[in-house]
Amino acid sequence: MRIRLLDLDRGGAVELEVDEKAHPTSIIEKLREMGLVSRYETVMFGVTPNGRQIFYVPAATIEQLVAYSNQTKQPISFRRFPIHGYGKS
Repeated sequence: MRIRLLDLDRGGAVELEVDEKAHPTSIIEKLREMGLVSRYETVMFGVTPNGRQIFYVPAATIEQLVAYSNQTKQPISFRRFPIHGYGKS
C-alpha cells in the first residue's frame, strides 16, 4: 500500500510503500530507513484537521489509519520529537 504523509516540521509530503496489515509504528521505521528521521528522534503521526496539530488515531493496522483518514477527509501527518536520554557526543 502506498500512503502519503504530510511533514509538518519541514513542509511537503512524503510517500511510503508499507504493508497495509502492519502496525502503524512501522511508519516510523520506514521514515528512519528513508533518512527522514534520525535515530535520536521519534515521530507522532495521526490526522491533522488544520495542518498544525496532530490528532492520534487508535488504529491496529495502517489500513485502519488510512480508512479513518479517508473517512474524516483529514490528511495523515507526522511531526518529529527528540528521544530523551541521549547525550550529545
